[in-house]
Amino acid sequence: MRFTSLLVPPDLDPTVILRPDLAVSDRSGLPKRLAGRHLLLLFKNLMAAALLSSHFLSSTAQDLGPLETPFSLDVKQAWLEQVLPIAESFGDQQGDPPVWPGYRRNSLTRVRELAGYAFLSRDVPPEEPGYSAPIDMLIGVDTEHNITGLKILNYEETYLRIKGDFLADRAILSQFNDKPLSDEFRIGRDFDGLAGSTVSVFAIARGAREAARRVASAYLDYSPVDPIQAARAQRVTEIMQRHKLSEMLENRLVQQLDVTLPDQKTLQLAFTYMTDPALGQYWVGEDNFRAAERAASINPVGNELLLVAVAGTGAEQFQYYQLQVRQAEANSLSFFRRFNADSYLPLNVTTSATPFNAQQWGAIVIPANIDVTRPFTLAYRPLGVPERSTLDFQLSGLPLDLASGESLLSPTEIESILNAENGWLKKFFADPPWGETPWQKLGLLLFILTGCMTAFFTKRASIRWLTLLLTFSYLGFIDGGFVSVSHLVNIIKLGPAFLLSNLPLLLIFSFTVVTTLLWGRLFCSSLCPFGALQDFITRFGPRRWRRRVPQGIHDNAIYLKYLILGLILTGAVVAEQVSLFQYFEPFGTLFFMDGTLALFSILIAFLAACFVVPRFYCRYACPLGAALGVVAMVSPWRIQRVPQCEFCIVCEQACPTGAIRRQNIDFKECVRCDICDVKLIKQTGTCRHDMTHVIASTKNVSLNDRGIGSA
Repeated sequence: MRFTSLLVPPDLDPTVILRPDLAVSDRSGLPKRLAGRHLLLLFKNLMAAALLSSHFLSSTAQDLGPLETPFSLDVKQAWLEQVLPIAESFGDQQGDPPVWPGYRRNSLTRVRELAGYAFLSRDVPPEEPGYSAPIDMLIGVDTEHNITGLKILNYEETYLRIKGDFLADRAILSQFNDKPLSDEFRIGRDFDGLAGSTVSVFAIARGAREAARRVASAYLDYSPVDPIQAARAQRVTEIMQRHKLSEMLENRLVQQLDVTLPDQKTLQLAFTYMTDPALGQYWVGEDNFRAAERAASINPVGNELLLVAVAGTGAEQFQYYQLQVRQAEANSLSFFRRFNADSYLPLNVTTSATPFNAQQWGAIVIPANIDVTRPFTLAYRPLGVPERSTLDFQLSGLPLDLASGESLLSPTEIESILNAENGWLKKFFADPPWGETPWQKLGLLLFILTGCMTAFFTKRASIRWLTLLLTFSYLGFIDGGFVSVSHLVNIIKLGPAFLLSNLPLLLIFSFTVVTTLLWGRLFCSSLCPFGALQDFITRFGPRRWRRRVPQGIHDNAIYLKYLILGLILTGAVVAEQVSLFQYFEPFGTLFFMDGTLALFSILIAFLAACFVVPRFYCRYACPLGAALGVVAMVSPWRIQRVPQCEFCIVCEQACPTGAIRRQNIDFKECVRCDICDVKLIKQTGTCRHDMTHVIASTKNVSLNDRGIGSA
């Protein structure tokens, strides 16, 4: 469709162009015809704009289409283009580790050049384990040592069965675009995490970083920080900081050339060696030194650098092309050579960043045929002056050592640095397996754990209920960091080391194991969000709904959870791809508010049962409770019993899990809820029960034969 012929300047009568005859005659009805034509013109332009907008939005929608995990390792061409978008073509997979080289055409030379590499994370071991298994990724890295893109290809994370394809999150994956390999890839600082999936995002970030660094080291000359070089740089800084500028001039660390200009003004040109990175950064700062180093690296003339600091009353008259250099020795530069725009780089140095009090700074690239470790001559000849002002320049002290390649560190110091660097404790604290320490989460978790232990030792119900509320709200809905039988499954599949990738999880898991070994199932009492919910149901639910489970049925039904535990653990060993735990742990469906219709039906059924039988899920179906129950059987510190317990059934009737039978406690079923503890005084052998309760209990002893439940 053509629109240009319809776009008429507003001050020109369109009838003169479209109908010339109307320009001189037949003007009747002209205003109406003009209005009609203008409306037609406006309508067509609006249609054109609508078509263009529709095309643009369609293209954008196509570019930002649904991001889905393919769950396949059969790499497609389109995937390579996604992770290395700067490449125009790709070669076949090759090399060790295997990579797909990407190429592009140089915009200036039109010659094909390397753009970077794409590779599979599993081809660059060792892989970083996720929550359940390593996450397979396709990663791109360019020649400037940046990750250019990342695509998740396959994963087996636990939440996949509850939350769906939760790692197909554009907000997470887009953070890897143009990410420098030198970054630490820390969650919460370098990356935003994903609520409830910290371990998975950490595995992606750490796995991508380590794999990309290994590929860049193999193909792109990437080298991480060298501890020896870091110590050497620190030594250079320490040495330089010992001297004032006057002492440097006296010791010839800095050498000065004084020049008198035709107008009798003076130039003071101070020169010092700055090729060494530590020395260069000391003089002019990191950014200026990088700029000078880059200029030297692309300069075919040479790569040794001198700093020039210009001061004096005539500093504004300084011209870099009047600087000259010569070395009067065989096979060297025996005549004066001027510096030009390719061998002089002006620097933007602030006075506070350097010891020099100068008005201008610059870096000069010394020609390659000059040996800077031997004397050479620097000269400056102002315009209109026939004679050169010269300076016989000779490196000495620290600059000479650096130019000569001296280590500055003794063999003993180097050995000590290497031993410290390779020590496991140094590595652990420098780069902990969980990455950035989540101090806020740790603080909240420690507060909850403190509440749990305080309630346990003081036997104060108010503290326990407060702890249960925090557990239910924070560990359940906000953080989702509760312990699950899925952790036992992952320990079988991946080993216990996978816990190290999540510090809060490691803390609460360790706390659970230690307290269970010492006192029994404290976790079930105060740290299980679903257990807290069951206690709330028992406390606030209608008492008239409760029913007692016949004793015979109860005694047999408690072993169902051990059967479920065995089924889940056997599946983890025999069939790793089969997952069953989500059908027996309904709290995942509740607290993540995500799952299938079947999972929500199971959740509703368990919650309904808890209104009838206190802690129904804990009693008969919890596989984690079963595992902790087995561990609790070796606990040395148990609930004390007194002689009156032989005929008293007050605690038996009040026990929410049916673990008490007169003076006997089935400790593997006890959740250490403190209900029976608070009914006994602290002195062993004495019963706190009011005698009225004891007498009433003995009259109702037959109830024990008919059923068991909560009073």
